[in-house]
Amino acid sequence: MAQALKTKGNELFKQGDFSGAEDLYSQAILKDPHDPTFFTNRAITRIKLAKWAGVEHDARAAIDIYGLKNIATLKSSYYLSQALLGLQRPQEAYDVAVDAYQLSLTEKNVQTENLSRAVLRAKQQIWAAKETSRLREMNETLKNVEELIEKNLERSIAESKAQLDAGEIGDIGFGEDCKALREDAEKMIQDVREAFRVASKGEVQERVVPDYLVDGITFEIMHDPVITPSGTSFDRIGIVKYVEKAGVDPLTRAPMTVHDLRNNYALKAASEEFLTKNGWAVDW
Repeated sequence: MAQALKTKGNELFKQGDFSGAEDLYSQAILKDPHDPTFFTNRAITRIKLAKWAGVEHDARAAIDIYGLKNIATLKSSYYLSQALLGLQRPQEAYDVAVDAYQLSLTEKNVQTENLSRAVLRAKQQIWAAKETSRLREMNETLKNVEELIEKNLERSIAESKAQLDAGEIGDIGFGEDCKALREDAEKMIQDVREAFRVASKGEVQERVVPDYLVDGITFEIMHDPVITPSGTSFDRIGIVKYVEKAGVDPLTRAPMTVHDLRNNYALKAASEEFLTKNGWAVDW
């Protein structure tokens, strides 16, 4: 009976009826709360609905059922990291994602690339939070303006939630509203920061590390980048150590040796130039 509910839920998911699929997965869980796939299926459905607290619950439930060291937890860990990012808890998301990423590398698992992106997103959010604190400490007016934007965002989301509770909009509509509201708020904050940067002649300026300079294994800025046959660049020390042990490309899992690595001189020059002009980035 529970498996039949899951199958029907899968069909609704494929049709884009995420609320209907969520309901069927919930019914399956009530019938059999010990099958981790019911929780992972509901978690991915709730990701579609941006129900981050629910995603966190389901991902943790699946991990508990599988057991922490079970390779089957990697997909659930990826979902959990997404939930924690959605809940604005980037340090927790980073801790979850980086542990799962290291396991995925060891096991040559298909979740490696997804987890790599999750780690980088978490690290970017952690850095962004630090930058926000730094900028607001530098300029009280900037702080007041940005906090006003955030309060307006909270009020708008609360209004949308009231519409959801009243049945005026559905889960998907609420999720889309929240996404659009957050994007608008982020755009306003970026515009405000640009105005303050110009007015202060660059003194009040957000510091950003470009993604292409960040190593996909250590998640630090690359100092001696090399490129794999698949076209991905890594810092030499990390990728050599990995390839000597695993014998495969960490992302594509295609067989390779250290002799297949080639110097990426252009990226190395870009990294050196960036670090020369941005000494703070060493501690990124």
